[in-house]
Order: sequence, then C-alpha cells, then structure tokens
Amino acid sequence: MEPDFWYKKWEDNVIGFHKDKTNHLLVNHFAKLALPKAGRVFVPLCGKTLDIHWLLDKGHGVVGVELSEIAVKQLFAELQLTPSITHQASLIHYSAANIDLYVGDVFQLRKSNIGHIDLVYDRAAYVALPLAMRQRYSQHLIEITDCATQLLITFEYDQSLQQGPPFSISNQELHQHYQHTYDLTLLTSEVLEGGLKGQCHAVENVWMLKKRINNRDFDSKTTPKPTRGRWKGMLPILILFAVAAFLVYRYNVDLKLATTGAVLAGFYTGLISWLLGVIAMLPFIGPLLVKALTMSFIWLLNAVGYLVAYIAIKRGYSKDVLTYRGITIALIIGLVLGYVLGSL
Repeated sequence: MEPDFWYKKWEDNVIGFHKDKTNHLLVNHFAKLALPKAGRVFVPLCGKTLDIHWLLDKGHGVVGVELSEIAVKQLFAELQLTPSITHQASLIHYSAANIDLYVGDVFQLRKSNIGHIDLVYDRAAYVALPLAMRQRYSQHLIEITDCATQLLITFEYDQSLQQGPPFSISNQELHQHYQHTYDLTLLTSEVLEGGLKGQCHAVENVWMLKKRINNRDFDSKTTPKPTRGRWKGMLPILILFAVAAFLVYRYNVDLKLATTGAVLAGFYTGLISWLLGVIAMLPFIGPLLVKALTMSFIWLLNAVGYLVAYIAIKRGYSKDVLTYRGITIALIIGLVLGYVLGSL
C-alpha cells in the first residue's frame, strides 16, 4: 500500500488493526522461540501495539519501525516515556530505555540503524503489504536482521471475498519467499473468531522461522569458508605435494607405495573435512575451533611435522619421533585452545 493510505488511517483514527490487548498468539508461543534473556526484538510496522508493552515487561529490548509519527508518539505516551528524538537521513529515531522506534519507510531502514536483532516479531507487517512488495520486504528483513529467528503471523482466506489488507498468505507463497534461508515450522492454525472483519471465514497461522543449518555452517560471519578457497593457506601444502612427487620420481619409489600414500592422503583430507563440519555445529565454541583448526599456520606446522617424522623414521629414530610428534600435537592443541579462549 502507498504511505498515504496508512497516514490517513492514523490521521482519521481508523485503526481497526490495533488491538486493545496483547496478542494471545505471542503470549502462547513466545517461549518456543528460546529468546535469550534481555534479547532484542524487532517489530516491523509496529503501530502502537500493546505487544511492545508486553515485550518490555519481559525485560526484552524492542526495536520497531512505523510510517506514522502519530502512532509512535501515542505509543510513547501510553508507555509514559519521554523519548529523545534524532534524525537519521530520512528516518526519525525515537529512543528511550530499552526501546528504539524509527519513523519512516521500512525499506529505508538499515542494519546499522537497528543493530543486533535476536527475534523478529511480525504480526501485522507481512500481511499488510501487497504481493508485489512482499518478496522485496522478506529479503530486506533477512538482510537487516542477519537472518534472525522470526515469529510470523499470517491470515488465510478467500481473497476474492475480501480486499486486503490484511492480505491472504498461502503456505506456498511463504515457503517461496523464505525457505532458501529458513526452516519454517507451523506452530498453530486457529480459526479467526468472527471471521475477517466480520465478513468472511479466515484462519490465522503462526509460523516460526529459524535459520537453516546448511546456511549457518559456512556463514562468513561465524565460520570461515573452507581453506581450499584461500591460496595463501594452500600454497605450502601444494609445495609439499610437489616435493613429494619429485622425491618419488627422483628415487624411483615403488608406485604401489606412492599410490597408497595418495589414497591415504585423500582419505585423511576427507575425514578432516567431515570432522570440521561436525565441530562447526557446536554452539558458540564450534565456529571458533573450526577457524583455529583451518589456520594456514596450523596446517603448515602439522605438515612439516609429518615430513620430519618420515625422514627420522627412515634413519632409525622411531622412538625419538614419538616424543617429537607428542610435542608437536601438544603445541597445536595449545595454539588452538589459546586462540579459542582469547576469542571468547
């Protein structure tokens, strides 16, 4: 809808979408979202919803955006808060303890404005936008909230019987817009008491959207990309392989032995990749361990250790090799733990 449509709604006080109590769907399903204590909740197109009162009472920070300054002023008055008001480009920022509301177009809002977000609570934003805008809106929300978990409430009804907003949202459309980034879970479907605007049967759906695991594994902000994409890290390994190939040729090493070595090297590489993938799924510490274990220096140190060990064994120093390898492994473990503890 055009901004003037909503401006006029608030100017004329035609705000049937505003409820006189906290949304029971938020109350009933909030605990399932596992929001951290004092987490920050983003409420797009928030109006002056009483849901914000409830979130603040729970100790959470609230960030919102709303087109109408009338709505934002009324919300702060009802909260009995005196906001500080600043201008940020085309947005007006109303701020008080634990709450930041922006007056303006949601598409003008940037991640730098809202900061870190733990949860998006979308009760009346997605359903308020026509189809042509919903795809753009969903992508914009993903970008500025860094794929934060969402509690999304939608309506389903015969669109031919009632002109939106709120618009009817099919499950198919929702998956089309979000499934590439989120795992979607339908928490509940409830028949809307009295129908939509008292005119047609409607169902209210409550969705939980959580970031897909396969997107989280190699998120550049949490876990580094595989080392094979970094030439500086791979260069020492490639040099070692080249040296090994030259030695095989120069000293006429048995081909079966060389082939076995290549197969074992491939198996070892695959095993390490699998282990790193498993480690990356550990909460908090997993990404740090993967980052430390894939550092070029660690790989180079380990590779040199294997090379020296091989030469020492060939010359009859097997017992000394065990001691040397123990020291090398202890050094690597110390470096990894030091990096992880220093990053926490």
